[in-house]
Amino acid sequence: MGSAVANAIDQALSRGEVGLQVAAYHRGELVVDISAGKASPDGRDVDAGTIFWVASAGKVSTATALHVQVERGLLDYDQPVSSIWPEFGTHGKESSTVRDALTHRVGLPDLPSDATPELLGDWEWMVERLARSAPSDYPAHRNAYHARTWGYVVGEIARRVDPAGRSFEDLVREEVHTPLGITEIWHRLPESAQTDVAVVQGEILSGDPAKFTVTADHEINTPGYRDRIDPSGAWATARGAARLWALYAQGGRLDGKRLLPAERIETFLAPRACTHPAGSIAGPRAVIGTGGLMVGSALPACDELLGFRGNRVLWHPGAGGALGFADVDAELAVMICHNEFFDERPHPRHPFADLVRAVYADVAG
Repeated sequence: MGSAVANAIDQALSRGEVGLQVAAYHRGELVVDISAGKASPDGRDVDAGTIFWVASAGKVSTATALHVQVERGLLDYDQPVSSIWPEFGTHGKESSTVRDALTHRVGLPDLPSDATPELLGDWEWMVERLARSAPSDYPAHRNAYHARTWGYVVGEIARRVDPAGRSFEDLVREEVHTPLGITEIWHRLPESAQTDVAVVQGEILSGDPAKFTVTADHEINTPGYRDRIDPSGAWATARGAARLWALYAQGGRLDGKRLLPAERIETFLAPRACTHPAGSIAGPRAVIGTGGLMVGSALPACDELLGFRGNRVLWHPGAGGALGFADVDAELAVMICHNEFFDERPHPRHPFADLVRAVYADVAG
């Protein structure tokens, strides 16, 4: 580990960070894999195998599954969702396209009003309720960030065109994770991995402008929560998630395995159509790209806030401060996981900007 990353880790812990993982791939090779701090109030150390809830930073996994289905010729970004999923074509959503779903433009940013924690883990119930829901009344809301509904819509589209009829979890694992040798990203955490999870603490934005406080005994830290499917988020280690971002940093090819063409990834760097701000949940400086991931360099303030160097970057944040990104110019992929969440962005104790700058300093020169 280079000196800049070591210093940034030390500074983050001195400012009150609890547990951290940082992993980076450069030109397809794992060059940073560091853990520090505590995973739980009982003093358990964070190590390379500690699993963190990365929230929406895990959306890259679901997005990749859909992109792979497009490359297999099973669907097109510009076709109506209803041509794949007929039940979705109600209440004015008949013309909504796959691209609209990817880029948070189908007008369904809110969970169904009768959703419960248990029903959020019921795939069939969630997709049925979203399919027959009316979109937001105001056009601007059609561009609202779909924090928790996005994965069900995008995941169901990818699942519907699958010739094998696999579940969302099987599809993502078999078409994305396994070909890339990734074993440490989950949309539902298996029981065997529960003892390795970092305990989440702090405050998390949950809506506009709502936030909630997480304690050691909060629902997020229970086996029941971890055992629910979450296609809009994920549980991961930094090295596992960084490997997926490395696919994008390497132009769709990693360790000789190509999942996406380089020219397709280039298109993801363009902002989505009708670029309204993504809203407070994703951050006021976030610009959503055509591939469903955030794009850097679109706004200089975003690069300054996150520590990017002004290069072309695909990235995604997660509630509480997880961050993953792929700098396609520097061929650099990074994942930052932590368990002391903050309700402000930027927060004086938040580590990611310093850590991003440190990785660039040590790895990319």
